[in-house]
Amino acid sequence: MNFVLLVVLLLLMLAWPVSAVAGLVLVVLALRGRWRVGWSLSGAALCAAFAAYGYGLKSTTFGAWTDPDDRCGLARPDLYAYGHRGPEGGSLSLWPLHDTTCGPELVPGFVNPLVAGSVALFVASVLVMVVLTIRARRRSGAIS
Repeated sequence: MNFVLLVVLLLLMLAWPVSAVAGLVLVVLALRGRWRVGWSLSGAALCAAFAAYGYGLKSTTFGAWTDPDDRCGLARPDLYAYGHRGPEGGSLSLWPLHDTTCGPELVPGFVNPLVAGSVALFVASVLVMVVLTIRARRRSGAIS
């Protein structure tokens, strides 16, 4: 199970732009009236959560199975040279996503609130769509 989770997280880290584009496509389809608006926007919220988490994950040292000295240089070559060792108390957490293995926080500040907000929006919109679907079926059944 841990291996499957690791592979999923690595794929999400690499393919976060695909989720972002899928979310944009769902919004455009909803605005054009091609699909049901509520379900499309629910899917777009879920895609936004995946894209934000993948973007945040790619900016960490997660998945860098090299020497500890090289992780910071691989994660942020613009800030750290190879051989940079972070502080002794640095840590990496996958939820909430944060990484202080190289010193300062590597995860952008907007990632965790965007992921949490997108998931909350997804759950709320799915609940609303389920309630509306049930009400519509009851009304159509009562009329027949």
